[in-house]
Amino acid sequence: MSINSIKDRLKETSKQDNTWIERAKYRKDNKAWLDISFAIAVKVMSALESNKTVDIFPKTQKELAEAMVCSPQYVNKLLKGTENLQLETITKIEEILNINLIEVSQFQTTIQIEVEQYTPYNKPDESVKVESNLSNYDELFGTYSYENEPDCYLKLVA
Repeated sequence: MSINSIKDRLKETSKQDNTWIERAKYRKDNKAWLDISFAIAVKVMSALESNKTVDIFPKTQKELAEAMVCSPQYVNKLLKGTENLQLETITKIEEILNINLIEVSQFQTTIQIEVEQYTPYNKPDESVKVESNLSNYDELFGTYSYENEPDCYLKLVA
């Protein structure tokens, strides 16, 4: 049998792998979160390795799976760095391994307060005769308000 006939026969019987094109396109389209997933996987593996060095639980993928209450296969899948992780999963891993995997800056608000200088009421005290037909203090304040000085206070003297 000649070499050319062997080549022809191999071409006919062998499967052609065209899935690499699809995988490459997938990696390109999902690069942002795949990079983050990979970085998380590396950090988790480093934490497990550190735990193994100092003999702290969890120190293996199997122990991590037990702590996460999931299968070792799922942990293996996470540590490949190609899994789209949920925040719940990330938080659970952070708590178990006592590490930060992602950091979100805290939401900060700025409150602007205008402070006006208090100007005391400089007019002399005035006596106000209260008639018996006023039923409550709200009526009194409404009756004796100074329209040109809305921030003044009435001093009630019994």
